[in-house]
Amino acid sequence: MTDALPLETRARTQGLVDVAIALAGATGGMASGVVVATGSYSVLAAGGGVFALALLPVIAAGAARR
Repeated sequence: MTDALPLETRARTQGLVDVAIALAGATGGMASGVVVATGSYSVLAAGGGVFALALLPVIAAGAARR
């Protein structure tokens, strides 16, 4: 991603992307802990499967636009 950016903004953009990824990971970890605490690993697995299947049309649409 950073190769497509001007040199002047590359470091700042990479830092923002790194922070966003770290926050997403922390949020996912906390959310999965809550799901397992209130449900079970089976509920977590089923939710992850549904989420993954819901992403397939989005990925397919993005690939078709290329």
